[in-house]
Amino acid sequence: MKAVLYPFRPAEPIVRLAQDFPDLQWALVASPEEVAREISDAAILVTSNRVCSAAYGEVLRRYATGTLRWIHFTSAGIERGLRMGLPDWATVTNATGVKAAMVSEHALALLLALVRRLPDLAADQRARRWRHEDAMAQVATLEGATVCLIGLGAIGRAVARKAKAFDARVIAVSRAGTAADGVDEVHPRERMAQALAVADAVVICTSSDADSFHLIDAAALAAMRPKALLVNVARGDLVDGAALVGALQSGRLGGAALDVAEIEPLPPASPLWDLPNVIISPHVAGGGSTGYPQQKDLFGRNLLRFSAGEPLLNVCRGAGKP
Repeated sequence: MKAVLYPFRPAEPIVRLAQDFPDLQWALVASPEEVAREISDAAILVTSNRVCSAAYGEVLRRYATGTLRWIHFTSAGIERGLRMGLPDWATVTNATGVKAAMVSEHALALLLALVRRLPDLAADQRARRWRHEDAMAQVATLEGATVCLIGLGAIGRAVARKAKAFDARVIAVSRAGTAADGVDEVHPRERMAQALAVADAVVICTSSDADSFHLIDAAALAAMRPKALLVNVARGDLVDGAALVGALQSGRLGGAALDVAEIEPLPPASPLWDLPNVIISPHVAGGGSTGYPQQKDLFGRNLLRFSAGEPLLNVCRGAGKP
């Protein structure tokens, strides 16, 4: 059985799949043009959201045949893949949960940095300024605070567990709106404004799709409690950037910590760089570990299911007909 892996760069940990699953006939490719040469007789495509492009989509539509039955994304997000177009007859899975530990840890680090006013304290350190009374009056705590999670997938659930360890009250907004362990309340998206209104901090960890573009818009920001904090470790297009800048500049929000931006890299002219109540990290929430052991485990379990004709894990889109 043939599998194509794109992108291929020798240094990428995911390339080890070819060594760890030698029973597959692997084609490791580095461009859409190479995909075109290898995809016609492949049953499996292993790929990533970050390489999806119009040219790649055109190659799949032109050269992929009915033999391609499973497309596995090594990323959690697949929105770029959906936009470029994927063969309707292939089941699509993703790597949701593979980096939940790292992303949730980064989310809590950003949130705690805002709550404990670490940027202000770092500025004081650089200025050799000791502001005991002012700083004592400004720092806050997660104990007893209400943290609202936007999204309750693997990352959201991991953030919930960590926030609970700091004695926060955790509520969530999810598409399903169903109860989850360790979460005090779960609201459907239709009631997001009510959840935002009682939150001291909002952590965005949902996936990006056509229904979630600018999910946090001017109205959502206005619904948030005055001086509330916002953390985004998901996708930049979930937040209306202009509305966010306005809410921060006006003091309506107490602060924001952003690992993602609508345009990446964040343009040098963006006002977000200079706002004192903003922390920016360059889309590194998933760093700290390659996540390869989890990738290998997920792919291996799904390969067994695929070979046996059983339902796959982490299905994002089922297969139709060619």
